[in-house]
Amino acid sequence: MTAGIEPWVTLYHWDLPAALEFEIDGWLGHNIEAIFANYAGVCFENFGDRVKNWITINEAWVVAILGYDHGVFVPGKKSNNLPYYAGYNLLLGHARAVNLYWNKF
Repeated sequence: MTAGIEPWVTLYHWDLPAALEFEIDGWLGHNIEAIFANYAGVCFENFGDRVKNWITINEAWVVAILGYDHGVFVPGKKSNNLPYYAGYNLLLGHARAVNLYWNKF
């Protein structure tokens, strides 16, 4: 904590690397939850001495519904079933990151 400010870090705030979108179809992709957990682990390991408060995914419903149902946010898909797959993978990614944090850090 510096100058009385305690950081809270959000690991995902609608900023999935384009390569993951193009190569594995983003939050619909096979193993995306493991990739997210690995990324979280890198962050925990490298910044954990300074950050004690982590937010895994900001507004998962916005990612799933507005990105995969209404198509108004990235990746701009319009579907009746894709938001459920994306939401499922977002929840799995969150769970794996939290599990990693609790068991390793």
